[in-house]
Amino acid sequence: MPILWTPKISGVTDAFSPANEDASVILGAGEPGAATPDERVYLCGPCSSALDVAMHLAGQGALDPWDSVLVTRQWAGRGQMRRTWVSESGNLFAAWRLPMPPGPWQGMLPVLVGWALCVGLGELGVPVKLKWPNDILLHGRKMGGILIEERGDVLLAGIGLNVASCPADAELRHDRACVATSLGTLLRGMSIFGLWLRLVNFGRLRYSAELSDSTPLVFSQSVETVLAYFGALVCVDDNRSSVCGAHAGIGPDGGVVLLADGERKILHSGSLRLEGWLEGQI
Repeated sequence: MPILWTPKISGVTDAFSPANEDASVILGAGEPGAATPDERVYLCGPCSSALDVAMHLAGQGALDPWDSVLVTRQWAGRGQMRRTWVSESGNLFAAWRLPMPPGPWQGMLPVLVGWALCVGLGELGVPVKLKWPNDILLHGRKMGGILIEERGDVLLAGIGLNVASCPADAELRHDRACVATSLGTLLRGMSIFGLWLRLVNFGRLRYSAELSDSTPLVFSQSVETVLAYFGALVCVDDNRSSVCGAHAGIGPDGGVVLLADGERKILHSGSLRLEGWLEGQI
């Protein structure tokens, strides 16, 4: 795998902090090693966001499907609904270019990527769950998130994982759906770069296998094993309303399925929370 330091990008990377000065934040001793696959991984110092760097590289013809960008810190990281993603050094911030899936899979993309991350982390002994549509939970607390961005023929998955630290409860939005946590010592001895390589290698295999061998309907049943709050009473809130019911899984179009008063409802936007959760308290 070619390991490349990202060139300076005006307005995107920090012109006053050469990328290689931050190498120790994401690389372990002796990394990168020789036994790596062919896809490129760009390493980047402080930047606006990994997604911004990746989109710029893709526009220059320098980021192919399966290539990725791993950055040390972001000053304008973003999550669902353009919310700010707190991006402290020592955590994992990446953007991964994915091949465009067939049309029926489009709505399922955040769930598909989230499922692959959950299963991959599970293989490493980290028992995480996917909170629809794009949050990664560890012991009921938010440990990571996914953001899918598409521009023309470029499809990117932005991925953030709290490895060394997470925002304190007081720093989070008052209307948050859950509090935060980090991996802490669960992956002691593994660098951020090493973790990313494992997730990319595993994720590529699972992503490709599902698209070639499965269907969105079949996958919607497979994903139930990693769904947070599956079977519990939940609510989905948006700016206008709140819909509550039993979490009954994911529909083949990527929407969350709720059962309420004998009625099956499929919702495609909003923030999911456990029923009774209000401003950080159950």
